[in-house]
Amino acid sequence: MTQALDIVPPEAVTPAWITQALGNRGIDAQVQSLRMEAVGTGQLGETRRFFLEYRGTPPPDAPQTVVGKFPSANAVAAESGKNMGFYRSEVMFYRELAHRAKIRTPPVYVAEINQANDFVLLFDDMAPARQGDQFKGCTLDEARKALKEAALLHAAFWNDRELMAQPWLYVPEGAQGFYTTELIERSWDHINKHYTEYLTPEFKRVGDKYVRNHAHWNRPRDFPKTFSHCDFRPDNMLFGAPGERICVVDWQTSNFLGTGMDVAYFLSGIFDRDTRKAHERSLLKEYHEDLIAQGVKDYSFDHLMRDYAHYSFAVIAVAIAATLIVKRTERGDKMLMHMALGGALQALDNDALDDLPD
Repeated sequence: MTQALDIVPPEAVTPAWITQALGNRGIDAQVQSLRMEAVGTGQLGETRRFFLEYRGTPPPDAPQTVVGKFPSANAVAAESGKNMGFYRSEVMFYRELAHRAKIRTPPVYVAEINQANDFVLLFDDMAPARQGDQFKGCTLDEARKALKEAALLHAAFWNDRELMAQPWLYVPEGAQGFYTTELIERSWDHINKHYTEYLTPEFKRVGDKYVRNHAHWNRPRDFPKTFSHCDFRPDNMLFGAPGERICVVDWQTSNFLGTGMDVAYFLSGIFDRDTRKAHERSLLKEYHEDLIAQGVKDYSFDHLMRDYAHYSFAVIAVAIAATLIVKRTERGDKMLMHMALGGALQALDNDALDDLPD
């Protein structure tokens, strides 16, 4: 019989708490002591790795390390995570969808959230897999693996109207959720005042036109739609040994929206411009073939390419808005601007500006 676990901050995680968490998943092991270390930069949440020591000989399924995720210690980031539904989206993904999603995700031991949107997640560490790096990007083989996982996720929930009706799931009214025109305009003004060193001519040209037409771009889109990760990039992927599937983490901004979002977001920032231009079409063809193989019907490659061009702007929205709603760090600033510029170049190279009114 499982017992309800208290929702605690990282410093309040104790051997007894993890013992109970593992016991609730059928792992009969008693944690004697633990050691904690920080993981990542924690822009919207706090992530910690716990090294476990057991009393006696633990069973084979007892993990040596686990990873916990908690609300941000930064007041602005925590307020964003709670009020914008980011924390609830991730917890509910692991509780309701991970087992159906086909995409590879880490086994989860704890997924708890309360009415105040305080939460705690506890995962398998997936060691020795390594976290990806947005600045290093991906090899072509890694990109293919990631897009194969994306196809599994999207095909699993393609036009799933029953899922769309679930009360906990965020289904944006427009093309992209969370980011209102008011927020995008305010963010772009902030960028123009405080991030001038990143404003290349291409970024400025695309950003000006996109922000001016954001309400038009963000109008509702017709079906097909699917459940999407919405922050599908290397920092949210764990890469293991050659031949091993990529594991995808960080489902805070996941929601149900128009098709094409994740693939455009991903390919915008993992290669230099010339490499992306040389390979994006063939990579998208493989993704499309995987969708069809998984049972998706009535979705042509030309339709995918139109969706891809439309959603080349989505990463710009995420990156510029994040400068106002997450904790600011030096790496974070560089990463967000790297993402935004990648999206701007992607939009230019796929003639996406032509679809905006002026």
